[in-house]
Amino acid sequence: MKKIFTFLSVVAITATAFSQELLSNPGFETGLSPWAAGPTSSYTAPAIITTDAHSGAQSAGYATVSATTGFYQNVAVTAGETYVISFWYKGTGNGTDSRARLWSVYKDTNGGTVYTTSKAEEDAFRSNNGYLPEATTWTKYTAEMIAGPNATNLDVAFRVYAGATNFMVDDFSVMNKKDLAVSDISAFDKQIKMNTDLGNALTVFLPSKATVNIYTAEGRLVSSTRVNSGDAINTSSLKKGMYIVTVDNGTAKVSRKAVKN
Repeated sequence: MKKIFTFLSVVAITATAFSQELLSNPGFETGLSPWAAGPTSSYTAPAIITTDAHSGAQSAGYATVSATTGFYQNVAVTAGETYVISFWYKGTGNGTDSRARLWSVYKDTNGGTVYTTSKAEEDAFRSNNGYLPEATTWTKYTAEMIAGPNATNLDVAFRVYAGATNFMVDDFSVMNKKDLAVSDISAFDKQIKMNTDLGNALTVFLPSKATVNIYTAEGRLVSSTRVNSGDAINTSSLKKGMYIVTVDNGTAKVSRKAVKN
């Protein structure tokens, strides 16, 4: 019988995992708004760049900078939860660093700053009081911090300083860490393909090396194999019936239902 390859999962993963991005227009594909210059009033808005982007058609950036500037977007958060900010950037500065950095802060309902730590060098959302390294190719930066007591919102803010040249950013993301974990698993799940009619072999296509386990419907492990994408696992000795196949890459684990006819 012809093998049928499918993306279908035994475990239904809700679509809400993909709706937890807190930013609007994170990749600047619709222009700048709701990003804006600031939060300091003297800051100027970045230009929308149509000639270079990490993904899509547009990014944002500054060609040359003579005074500290920046832009931001405010999002709602919950005190006590951990949030993850990530983005892609490229640009040059003084030969050592880019003269740019993430400088984001939690705030309370009155607009007061809520620091998770008073020391900037310990605050990943303030780039640990350092600057991003120079990057001539698109480079990803990720930071996470817990929202302190009374925090209700977050200024996702970025600063660029005098000396920065052709600095660009793209594909920002802000997510609650617990939602990000679900999203990562969901992304891994969508990359897995295998034949659901086992026949004499189970062939798995996956993004990287992983452990594939086969269980009977009663939960008994009958096969455990470390495989690369496209490897075939011999299933000729399995009895007819339903099986559960798990694929585990060490950080995410997904399941499939398979049948031996």
